[in-house]
Amino acid sequence: MQDFPLMLSDETKSNEKDIEKLFKIFKNDFIDTQAVLTINSVKYVITVKPNVVCNCPFSLEKKPERFWHIITKKEFDCKKRNNPCPEDKEKNRVYSSSRAKRIHWIKQTLDSVGQEHIKYFYEDNGKPTHFIWDTKRFFIVLIKHLGKSQNLLVTAYPVHKNKYRDFKSRLNRYEKKK
Repeated sequence: MQDFPLMLSDETKSNEKDIEKLFKIFKNDFIDTQAVLTINSVKYVITVKPNVVCNCPFSLEKKPERFWHIITKKEFDCKKRNNPCPEDKEKNRVYSSSRAKRIHWIKQTLDSVGQEHIKYFYEDNGKPTHFIWDTKRFFIVLIKHLGKSQNLLVTAYPVHKNKYRDFKSRLNRYEKKK
């Protein structure tokens, strides 16, 4: 398991070289091979809906919308937005190197469920969601449960101090219900 974030050629903005490097990891981990989340012997096959694609401003090839979602974050300042995905809900996003350089941690985190530092909780507030939290690397992966056969990789990102307490209390609530 690689504990360090990837080195990108530019930490401030996206570029073709970095995007292709990141996409190669994403493709290997979620398109070319099957990603599975195993919780208490129950296996959830993870999808990234590879056929739902968006234009890429950094190459001629389109990329899956989930890939763009993983390497971007919400941006409320419309002048800073740069997500190429034409979906209305995805337009309000901006490239995030802090998310992008941790893309290789997503599958590692899913594969490490069961280890002491990987915490799991589930919430169903109208959107059933699996939360897989790596407390050692302060990183979380969200998987939306779409039914028996589909579990969508929603997003993954570093957990900063302002979110740590929130996730800790959600985990505690889940564990009390068990």
